[in-house]
Amino acid sequence: MRLTKMGCSAVLALMVALLGTTGVQAVSVPTTQAAVPAWQAYFKANSLGFPQIFRTHHPGPGWILARKSQLHLTPTQVTAEQKLAAGMVAAAQASVTRLQAAYAKYHADAAMASPVQETIIADVEAVGRAETRAGLAMVPYHLRAYALLTPEQKATFAELLASPAPP
Repeated sequence: MRLTKMGCSAVLALMVALLGTTGVQAVSVPTTQAAVPAWQAYFKANSLGFPQIFRTHHPGPGWILARKSQLHLTPTQVTAEQKLAAGMVAAAQASVTRLQAAYAKYHADAAMASPVQETIIADVEAVGRAETRAGLAMVPYHLRAYALLTPEQKATFAELLASPAPP
């Protein structure tokens, strides 16, 4: 299903309405490609800059699989990278679910007529831990994906990573 710009704006507005503006970063939603799944947009906005900071330097199994012919991956490597990609997606989705639950509890407790300070402190700390786990969710998969490559493939990986992205 493709979302229009208006539909994407509505989704983002809903996210801001539900979550408030605290901790919500700008999310770029592609308009010419298939819409980004909601969990993925949420992950990108709430994973301590993982996509912009870590993934930029250490792309993971999806990036490697998209370049399997250039990297000359073996069938065994392709299978291993596919398993890593599936595990990574499951870990990221689970981290988003935990973070959303932590925020929901915090919102509910904060909306009480007489919130208890200790509860609010515990809620904020839980949100922080959940966001930290979201920021870490994909790291092991990206590192394992790279570790599967041979020295020659790692050299090609570095060349591909350093080359300018096509338009």
